[in-house]
Amino acid sequence: MSMKTKDGWSPVMERRAGLEGRQVKCLIASEGHLWMQGYYDRFPGAVRQRLAASPFNICPACMDEEARRGAHQRGKTKPSIATYFAVIAQIERKLR
Repeated sequence: MSMKTKDGWSPVMERRAGLEGRQVKCLIASEGHLWMQGYYDRFPGAVRQRLAASPFNICPACMDEEARRGAHQRGKTKPSIATYFAVIAQIERKLR
């Protein structure tokens, strides 16, 4: 399954953010530390484990946004575990 991330996504994109905003690989370089305090994901355990096993510190909120966008494009109401895994793998490929 191939997912398309937003245009402009690159391994060095976090450089657009300030030093505090470079803490994770964020799809939109939004300095998530400013708004992530109230963010609580509801990922299945397998998705959390996959994110933890990644060699990159991928922003879970951005990954979730991409997975939900992909699911919506396919007429689904929420992403499957396979969709989350595909998005994580795609982000990792881009970062390498």
